[in-house]
Amino acid sequence: EPSIEQIIHFQIAPLAKGKNVVRISHYSGVLTTSSFTFTRNGRSGTFYFEAIEVTPKRTGNYTFTSNSTIDSYGYLYANNFNPLNTTSNLLTHADDNGDETSDQFSLTYTLQADTSYTLVFTTFDPDLTGPFSIFTMGPSRISLRQLSILSTFSIATTFTTPSISGKYDAL
Repeated sequence: EPSIEQIIHFQIAPLAKGKNVVRISHYSGVLTTSSFTFTRNGRSGTFYFEAIEVTPKRTGNYTFTSNSTIDSYGYLYANNFNPLNTTSNLLTHADDNGDETSDQFSLTYTLQADTSYTLVFTTFDPDLTGPFSIFTMGPSRISLRQLSILSTFSIATTFTTPSISGKYDAL
């Protein structure tokens, strides 16, 4: 079984001089009961997910397609993904492929070179686990790396220092 962090890149060679080269990148992961969880908007239950940092080398249209025995759902975010606010930074999302003939998502978006995005792989139904793969196609190879989701909380507290005022007599 491949490591979750394993990244495989390969290229399709051009068929004729002057033709564009399509580059394909591949990412493999596994959702387990130890995976991060969140609640999807409009759905009850707990959904396991894996957040993947996406960084393209060239600007252009990229297509992300999932492959799994799980009915999958994909989200693409600018910058960071906040599991407590799933609409913040959301660029696009997809349930099934474009013609809805598959339970795998396929989403296309124009990405900027050397800019980090977050792709979230999750499931259509709650409480499902299992292996999955993501394939990307676009004008360049794309870096795909598993992210750890860290929660940051800010707490503001006001302290009042007691003060004593008045006249004091020396003893």
